[in-house]
This record gives sequence, structure tokens and C-alpha cells, in this order.
Amino acid sequence: MSLQIRSSLTGGIGRCLNRNGLLLALAYVLVGAAWQVLLYSAVVTVAGQSAAPSGASALPTVDLPLAISVGGAVLALLLLQYLTVVTIRTFVGGHTRTIPAEFYTRNILSVLVNSIVGSVLFGLLIFVGSVLLVIPGIIAYVAFIFTLLYISAEDQNFIAAFRSSWNLTRGNWLRLFGLLVIILVGITVIPGVLSALTSAALTTTLGPALGTLVSGTLTLPFSLILLGILAEAFIQLRDAQGQPEHRAGASTP
Repeated sequence: MSLQIRSSLTGGIGRCLNRNGLLLALAYVLVGAAWQVLLYSAVVTVAGQSAAPSGASALPTVDLPLAISVGGAVLALLLLQYLTVVTIRTFVGGHTRTIPAEFYTRNILSVLVNSIVGSVLFGLLIFVGSVLLVIPGIIAYVAFIFTLLYISAEDQNFIAAFRSSWNLTRGNWLRLFGLLVIILVGITVIPGVLSALTSAALTTTLGPALGTLVSGTLTLPFSLILLGILAEAFIQLRDAQGQPEHRAGASTP
């Protein structure tokens, strides 16, 4: 069975537009805002710039020792990865009202390590493929797009997840590419316009620092839409191939 693009889009968006989706989006915004502030603070400190009043600075920063700002930024980045794991498990499991407690803790250290390593290798494969020739980079992106879902939802290690994603996507590369073009344009253009308009309005009224913070944070919830659509496509292809539901199979939401 071929991937159904329309149902992947509508079903994926539906996985986001519920109580769990809204709570996860709020968590992304809060953690993402903290990450930006801590990262900018570390960058400004390393650059040797003196602290400026918040209304005059173009970057949202806080006056912290470098070790604290760097450590906090790394911790916030890890927390964003943790939220991604929980989000994938929730969307693949089809839960809309509550998030099962096991999704927060089940094999979480191993899953986080494999998700980070897998994400880095995924990026390297795309980069190398794009440097050698554009088409191999596109193939790598499409063929291994479900790697993080296998790691998060089924607790696979990154090697098994790459292999599982390759097997799941074979025969559907063109349809997956079309789906990804649609959603990547959607989560790039729409958030970009909203971010630019919001940043301009807030910069004029409340200062450039707040404008920078909000414009950078506003795009984060849209990543949930990408995860929701990928979760829907993942389930569609997995069910079509008759693969058993592991770990995060749909249950009473």
C-alpha cells in the first residue's frame, strides 16, 4: 500500500490539535525560551560584551557566570530532546487527553542517548549526501526519516532504527518526499511570516530583545505538527506492512 499524503496531513494535524498537543506545545515554548536566553547569555559573555539594558540589547540575556549559562543551555537542549521523545510516544500512541506515566520514564536514558546519536548521524548522512550530490542527500533524508520514531516509540537502538526506517520507507520515497516538501514549506513559510511580523511589532513596542526572543520561540510549536504528521505516516506504513505495534501502540487515549 502506498502512503496516503492527504490522510497523513489531516490525521497528523489532528494528533496535535488536542489537550496533549497544546500542553506539549506550551512546554516547547517555555523550554525553548529558556534555552535561547541562556545560549545568548553565554555567547555575549564569551564575546566579551558588557551587559546592556534589556531595552537596548538586541539579544535577550541574563547576567550569569559563563559556566552556569553554558550548563543551563545544554540542560535546556537536552530537555527539548526529552520533550521530543515524549511527544513522539504520545502521538504514535494516539493519546489526546493524558500522557501515560511510562512515556516519561521508560528506558529514558538509553532512548535519549540513542536519539541524540541517531540525530547526529542522520544529519551527517544528509550533509555528506548533499555534498557528494544533492539526490543522495534527499534519499538519506527520506529513507531514514522515521529513525527517531523507532528510537522513541519502540525503544530501538539507533542502528536498528536506521535499518527499520529504511525497510519501512522502501517503495514510498517519492510520496514521502512530496509529503515532506508540503510540511517543510508549511512549517517554514507560515512560522517565518508570523515570526517576522511578531518580532517587528514587539521590537517597536517593547524592545529588540523581547522581539528576538518571541520570534525565535514562536516557531517551536510548529515542530509538533511535523512530528504529528510523521507519526501518522509512520503508523499508516507500519500497519500496511503488517508490522506489530510495539511499546507505544494506540490504546485508550
